[in-house]
Amino acid sequence: MISKTFPRRRFLRGLGGVVVGLPALDVFQSRARGAAAPAKIYSALMLQQNGLVQGPHMGGGVVTAVVNGAPPETDMFWPRAMGPLSAATMAGADADQATSILKDYASKLIFLRGTSFKYSQLHGGGAVAASTGAPVTGVYPRQLPVSESIDVFISNKMANGQEPLTLYAGRKGEFRDDSLSFGLKGVLRVGDNNPWTAYQRTVGLTGTMQTDPATYQKVAAQRLSVNDLIRGELNDLLARPELSQADRQRLDLHMSSIRDMEMNMTNVLGPMIDVAGLMAINGVHTLDANIEKATQMQIDLIAFAFASDRARTATLQVGSCNDHTRYTVNGVLAPAYHPVSHRNNSDGQGGTVIQNSVQLHHGIDQIHARHFQRLLDRLSAYTLPQGGTLFDSSVNIWTNSLDDGPTHGSTNVPYVIAGSGGGFLKTGQHVLSPGPSNRVLTTIASAAGCRKPDGSPVDNFGDPSAPGLITEIIA
Repeated sequence: MISKTFPRRRFLRGLGGVVVGLPALDVFQSRARGAAAPAKIYSALMLQQNGLVQGPHMGGGVVTAVVNGAPPETDMFWPRAMGPLSAATMAGADADQATSILKDYASKLIFLRGTSFKYSQLHGGGAVAASTGAPVTGVYPRQLPVSESIDVFISNKMANGQEPLTLYAGRKGEFRDDSLSFGLKGVLRVGDNNPWTAYQRTVGLTGTMQTDPATYQKVAAQRLSVNDLIRGELNDLLARPELSQADRQRLDLHMSSIRDMEMNMTNVLGPMIDVAGLMAINGVHTLDANIEKATQMQIDLIAFAFASDRARTATLQVGSCNDHTRYTVNGVLAPAYHPVSHRNNSDGQGGTVIQNSVQLHHGIDQIHARHFQRLLDRLSAYTLPQGGTLFDSSVNIWTNSLDDGPTHGSTNVPYVIAGSGGGFLKTGQHVLSPGPSNRVLTTIASAAGCRKPDGSPVDNFGDPSAPGLITEIIA
């Protein structure tokens, strides 16, 4: 039985008001009699912008449409065949496709094609449709959904209203930026695009900055780790004889992750002493050279927040709604991403042709695939007391605000799903399932454990006029 001197809780308190969440541990598992509590399922939604190199029509292969007089494009994103996914095929015949980067997770993926955005489209509305599938109010490009996004819905249903983690990577102020996470009645939730400030809130350093500035300055300058601030309680926990070897390994991974994040953030963002000043000048985390690194940090923070049970769901919007990040592709700094997606040097159809733009866009798709892979890798690193990994107890989405680059359409929007939600989903398949995006999101909500009052899976998230689940991906 757990001693009263160390209550069963999932956090450690330290100096300056710092609070660090803990991973799931055997020693904290409920020993109450009766049925076990339902397993917690975690979920993350990562949004890419500007469409993919998949051609303007679904089904794969060479497309017949011609855009702006350019030759037909070939699908460079999906596996060439529908049906079961094979790691060997993804690494072999489909090695040139962007999704092949995820080959190590083939058996745990669902590639879902044919989804359409019903109520809002294009740059200003695609992200809204991707996370809500709901009717909208207002005038393009500032439309808002009439109801909450999937992350808020799951949190309210499954985490007693615990706030989702809302993150952003990239610059803001380009056309429309935050447009992925929404509270009840469609109230916009703003994502933090600075990994350092997001991390401060997660571990409680924001309060330390005000109540104990000397300690905060030491942490900011890397003379002190957050781990040091909770060292006393951590040592008390490690001294407990009932702590299993597996628990000790989980704690070591978790605390190492904290220190790794601190080191990585400083390497990219510089000594974070004057955080207010850095934010006032929209610091270096928004520079093109650091966008990939900042995105990786945000992904690490999502895994950390899940592992410490500080959040059940998270969203990560990568770039504004017509993302102008200049990515480095194969060692070369590419033109702004949005013109690349149009294949010409403009935000429409009138610019000069960008040579090799299809290959550049394909390279950017691969960058986002690697970001998603990083999320899966991080979740897989955490083992759970009940067996399996944090990834096994999750369901995660990588999607886009558009379908194809040149056409900027909304009728074949990709949903790459990773994780079965504890076995709810039938993974390892490449499926064509036309229908509105709310059906995808409803299925994800059900995989995350959301249920109706009668105990059956929810079936009408976002748009009650189009209820239903995608039955072909349910186990």
